[in-house]
Amino acid sequence: MMALMPFGAIGLFVMTLAQAPVESEPLAASVAPDIAFDLPVLPEIPESESVEPLQLEAEPEPSPAPLQSTDWQFVEVRYGDSLSKLFAELDLDPADLARLLRSGEEARSLNAMKEGYRLGFRLDESGGLDEFRLVRSPLEELAFERDGDEFSIERIRHTPRIETAIRGGTVYSSLLAAAERERVPPTQSMRMVDIFGGKIDFMLDTQPGDQFAIFYEQQYLQDEYVGEGDMLVARFVNRGEEHLAVRYETADGQVGYFTPDGNNMRTGLMRNPLDVFRISSQFNPKRLHPILKRVRPHEGTDYAAPTGTPVRATSDGSITRASRYGSYGNIVIVAHAGGFETRYAHLSRFADGMKPGVRVRQGEVIGYVGATGSATGPHLHYEVLKNGVPRNPSRANELMPPAPGIGEDEMDRFRSHTEYLLAQFDARNQDLVRRDTGVSAD
Repeated sequence: MMALMPFGAIGLFVMTLAQAPVESEPLAASVAPDIAFDLPVLPEIPESESVEPLQLEAEPEPSPAPLQSTDWQFVEVRYGDSLSKLFAELDLDPADLARLLRSGEEARSLNAMKEGYRLGFRLDESGGLDEFRLVRSPLEELAFERDGDEFSIERIRHTPRIETAIRGGTVYSSLLAAAERERVPPTQSMRMVDIFGGKIDFMLDTQPGDQFAIFYEQQYLQDEYVGEGDMLVARFVNRGEEHLAVRYETADGQVGYFTPDGNNMRTGLMRNPLDVFRISSQFNPKRLHPILKRVRPHEGTDYAAPTGTPVRATSDGSITRASRYGSYGNIVIVAHAGGFETRYAHLSRFADGMKPGVRVRQGEVIGYVGATGSATGPHLHYEVLKNGVPRNPSRANELMPPAPGIGEDEMDRFRSHTEYLLAQFDARNQDLVRRDTGVSAD
């Protein structure tokens, strides 16, 4: 078998982020049965309550040209692409596609390519496919190499060098705007929202003068920045009250964020399932229907938001439905501990892998805002039920049991793992404060 060339030598891509360097240092389910319930009649949302997405006329992306060179050439997977479609566009032998697909168990992932993956092709002198790469990320790829009439397959994982960075700032309008101003990577901004989402409503609770700081990992390959790693410590000061969270992996392998004294940052329910929204209709069991002029309960909260806005599970649970369902349109239903259930309706589409029996974590994206079913504009209809009885989503968190914190039998281990991270954060945060007098260490 031909020896595989190293990551950089074959011209594998590295996405270069438009981000200035930051100071950094090394850092020594069984399937649930489907459910049936009486479908409530949802009131129509007036056009004035809807948010119409901005329609831009996009130029069609050109199809990739047929391959000719024997050098490595790469193609990025676009939405709707399949390997058979790309093989046809690149004028490659469909028999080679069949050989790739039967090369091993790992080859099944070729039938589930995602937008943004990179495909690498290298031809032989006669124009036949000699080597193929499926690059899921700069750190993970599958290598296929011709071996006679077939292809052998190997999984390649690249181990990045880990460094740490700190970012912080002051909120003037919103947390996300402040994070963008301070050049915080978007993935880390959303992690901060996830960590504090059960304690703080970032749409309603934040105010000018709130402060944040995050301490997180950065990943490098051959001195090239390839992305972020874990959020290690996060701090948010809201209306003068400090919230501090540190990452910790428990003895049984569960990763979470905890206060320095071991309380879990996760609450029963996140305050909101969306990061960007406008509430267009509140929970109201005695709501007067605007058209029928009679009492017709509105058993959830409607969040008006642009089509495609990510929708997040508000608590850990198991999906019991992810399908089209009457006037709900595309709906995801999640069952939670204690007899709770959440419903997310009118979705434009589901996130990858969402199906009955799948376990989801609090804050995980499960779908995207749409206007399917009985909806006159893009919005999310969100419901919370306790033992089948609708509850006010804004108050349901008071009914759910809190997530467990660190037990006494694990407290010594917790402290030994987190005290070093917190000491690093404190030292780096003091440096950040000295460089930016707008951020307070108090």
